[in-house]
Amino acid sequence: MSYLDPETPAETARPFAFVHVGDPHLDGCGGANRRDLRAILADLAGLRPAPAALLDFIYLPGDLAEDGRAAQYDLLREVLPGAPLPVRIIAGDHDRQHGCMADFADLFREVMGPDLVVGPRTDPARRPLPEQYYYAEDIAGVRCLFLDLCSAGYGQRGRGLDFRLGWAQAEWLTREILATLGAEGEPKRPCAVFMHTYPDDLARFEERAETAGLFRAARVRLVEMGHTHYNELAHDGVTLYAAARSVGQNEDGSVGSAIVAIDGDVTSWRFKPLDQRWPFVLITSPADRRLATAARTLDSHLPVRALVLSDMDPARVRCRVDDGPWTALDPPEGGDRCWTGTVPWPPGSRTLSVQAALSTWDGEHPPGMDLDVIEPVGSDWVPPQRLGRPGSDAFSLGCWLQKGLRGDQLGPNRNGRHW
Repeated sequence: MSYLDPETPAETARPFAFVHVGDPHLDGCGGANRRDLRAILADLAGLRPAPAALLDFIYLPGDLAEDGRAAQYDLLREVLPGAPLPVRIIAGDHDRQHGCMADFADLFREVMGPDLVVGPRTDPARRPLPEQYYYAEDIAGVRCLFLDLCSAGYGQRGRGLDFRLGWAQAEWLTREILATLGAEGEPKRPCAVFMHTYPDDLARFEERAETAGLFRAARVRLVEMGHTHYNELAHDGVTLYAAARSVGQNEDGSVGSAIVAIDGDVTSWRFKPLDQRWPFVLITSPADRRLATAARTLDSHLPVRALVLSDMDPARVRCRVDDGPWTALDPPEGGDRCWTGTVPWPPGSRTLSVQAALSTWDGEHPPGMDLDVIEPVGSDWVPPQRLGRPGSDAFSLGCWLQKGLRGDQLGPNRNGRHW
């Protein structure tokens, strides 16, 4: 069901891009979660020229079922055939609400295949480990590591959360990340990690510190998460920690999905509500100052790259600096996914906008038009101060409405209700 075409080359000019659909929490009560998930997949299926020409996969970040029950996973089995892209799944704490992951394991084998299941591990000096569900893939030139924070712990309803990697997965994670580095310790290819929550939520202090330290030292580009129920970006100057609004138990606004890209040395992220019609624009280069990892000297002309998603060919895609004149961008060619162009960048400029419009646009307001706006990083960029806990939300960017961030989380698990 989910494997990528094995003949797709790992090295390509196109950006790495995927869809993050937040925690489904399928429970069978009223069917709203299932209905919304089905609608999100159908919305993606309408993309042209084809979803696979624009995006690599759909990511479900755990909490697939509210109580980890077989009947709830059956709801997901009903919906997944409508996915227009390969699907990648991981486990969340709700997938072992009753202290058992047998039903999740059955689903994992069906969706990801039995070969990706990691069998039980024993070591005379360490606690035995149960079957686990973590794996790695090379996708569009990015090393993708999908983690299991739940199998090795004791978490269940009434006992609380107990996120753990376990010694075998921790050692595997270290090997995998170090393998992305060159002889001088610099990344030779980007690395993205997919896990249910922040490293700071791991139960053991040693695992929290070692995991967050590993991510920073190896310059992991992206950690994509669920769990919080809210859109949130936290950037420590090296790694972007990103969480997307949940489909189930959502209190953050319209359900939808995040579009995420790694394009060269730039990581970008933006949320698309389901009730926002196509087109959708994500600027993939240059980097916004809030997501940058290094200062950049901005020349008199700025190269621009943008991913445009739509269910019909846009009538025009164009960019401009501040409130200046519009400059047309060229459509993708040669296997690239991005619209490209160059725009003059006068001294003192601040914002870069990219607009996509359909022939149906009235010239004033959506629908039929979308706009992404960033503030390109310049030579005056400095990394955030390291005042908070590494691998946590201490570096949260807060409200950023252009990217879909409201910044109004209500509690330590980012949800104010008693889910």
